[in-house]
Amino acid sequence: MGDSSRKLNIVLSSSVGFLRTELLHLLPDLHISAQIAVLESAEIEKSIADNPVDAILLGSEEFDQACELAGRSYASILILCDKDAMANLWPSCIANGILLGELRDLPNLLPQLLAVSTRFRSMRHRANTLRRKLDDTRLVNRAKLLLMSHLQMSEEEAHRYIEKTAMDSGSKSREIALGIIRTYEE
Repeated sequence: MGDSSRKLNIVLSSSVGFLRTELLHLLPDLHISAQIAVLESAEIEKSIADNPVDAILLGSEEFDQACELAGRSYASILILCDKDAMANLWPSCIANGILLGELRDLPNLLPQLLAVSTRFRSMRHRANTLRRKLDDTRLVNRAKLLLMSHLQMSEEEAHRYIEKTAMDSGSKSREIALGIIRTYEE
């Protein structure tokens, strides 16, 4: 994971921001490069909306936020707390897919957190690829309907027309579909 495109994006809440230096010390041994940001709790929400975040580390007082983030992002989440808080948080953390551990166990927890983060990153990439393919299919289908209604083509003819035009022009079917949509819907 040496190149910048594979660099993990890690967010620490300000309640555990003091761990930044320790993380920077631990990451090279794991052969991981990461960009680490320390943010206030309220800033974390905006950060994940603007940029994909791979891992989030929070304190136990941010448990509710952790649950909310777990439901809305592909970030792996670790709550660091003391032993007493762990007993109360375990059941809910398990139910929400949140890692939980004591601060002193960070060197053992970090590899697990990063393994989950890498897996979630892969899932996020696949989900985005599928979303793009679905959007492309919708555009092509919309263009086919326009060709069928305006030029009385069959579905098969409209499909062939889009595919052949894309091949002949060296374009993607999506681009041809967008051109057809612009032509007949404007």
